[in-house]
Amino acid sequence: MERLKQAGIDFSVGTLNFLANTGVMLPYILILFQYQKTQSATYLVALVTVYISRAASIFYTKRFNFRSSTYLILTLVLGALGSLPFALTQSVGWLIVGSLLWGYSAATIWPYFLTVKLHLTHTTPFKMKRVYWLVFLGPIILLELDFVLKLSFSLTFALLALLNLAALPGGLLLNEFTHDFYRGQPNQRHGLKQFWRWWLSVVFFAAIAVLTTLRKSNLALPAWLTLVIILVALVIALIELYADRRKLREFKLRLLNRGFLLSFVLLFSSFMAYFYWGKLGMYLIFVVYLIGFEGGAGIINALAHHDPARKQRLSGALLILGHLLVLIPWKYPYLLGLLLMALYIGYDNPTINRDMYESQVVDNDTAMIDKYRFSTAGGLICQLCLFGLLALVGWLGQLPILDFFKPTDATNWLLYTWAVNWPLVLTSLALSLANLRSHRAE
Repeated sequence: MERLKQAGIDFSVGTLNFLANTGVMLPYILILFQYQKTQSATYLVALVTVYISRAASIFYTKRFNFRSSTYLILTLVLGALGSLPFALTQSVGWLIVGSLLWGYSAATIWPYFLTVKLHLTHTTPFKMKRVYWLVFLGPIILLELDFVLKLSFSLTFALLALLNLAALPGGLLLNEFTHDFYRGQPNQRHGLKQFWRWWLSVVFFAAIAVLTTLRKSNLALPAWLTLVIILVALVIALIELYADRRKLREFKLRLLNRGFLLSFVLLFSSFMAYFYWGKLGMYLIFVVYLIGFEGGAGIINALAHHDPARKQRLSGALLILGHLLVLIPWKYPYLLGLLLMALYIGYDNPTINRDMYESQVVDNDTAMIDKYRFSTAGGLICQLCLFGLLALVGWLGQLPILDFFKPTDATNWLLYTWAVNWPLVLTSLALSLANLRSHRAE
């Protein structure tokens, strides 16, 4: 009986590990597949809703003033409730509700899971068992079977709802383990007193929703109106950053740079790669990113012989060299440049996790949420810059924005190279240089 109980706990924590590691992208990808399969306006609305909910949730998740371990349980409940409508109905109203709930879960499950793991490593001998990673493979195999055998997507959505419920005992167990960490700690208040910021956020994410729709559908807006929407969103983003000017001063630029780089590599370059490699390009970029992200810390540590000063210099040099290579209009330097940028992201990720969590000026129960909040802000700014450049190209060259995201040939490669790629790379390079300079000054 004891073995059976332990096996159940291991399965639950392993399922939680799977959901935490895949949760940020899985809902979006599944709804995207469903939209591409059906071309239904209903699933387009759901897709945009889950995208906006995911982006907005990371900014406002702490307003309930719960502990991270409690939030982790909440994300599992909302993940189950959010995926169920997609398994049971095609009603647009219910799918919007499901998208809102699932978007919140997708945005926050990994930061809260990571926070709880960090708490436990500082208070208990807790470690992720190998069996947890073996359990990780089970849901992946089931999801692959759904795709390969072309079964109904409702099976996948129902499975994800069940997995969220199966992970609840694991979440409750981790919550019990963190009691020692929270004992004696004051409850931090995170209420938003500046209500004007709520209204600005509504306008900002409405603008992001319109731009996301332009990227996914044949909706056509006048170029001047698109530029006005982008300008308004950029101004609001800058106002928000100014309002938070005293928060995370020593980390903010680093996080904004991280978010900008991620959006450049994973969003812009995935589409730009079509003009170099055709339909294979997007998959190639994703593989390069995974190699850099997963191997960056180990590769840079080895090359720098584990010397902290060398690691910092080497990672910065690779980041700058990566930008310069991406400026070269040839596919091989472009790919190598993206790899170097991804190596920097992979190296910096665990480093900034440690630096923020152990910082004396950052609340360690909100450190990871703050990390992803400002990183998301940097990513959204990159997207606004991208849309602004595409709108200008469309205005001057009479090209719809959708031509970049759904090209049929590489005719406009040179135009997108100098009019979009170069300005984005130079903006990212300027932000990276400012970040490296401030980081070195510390």
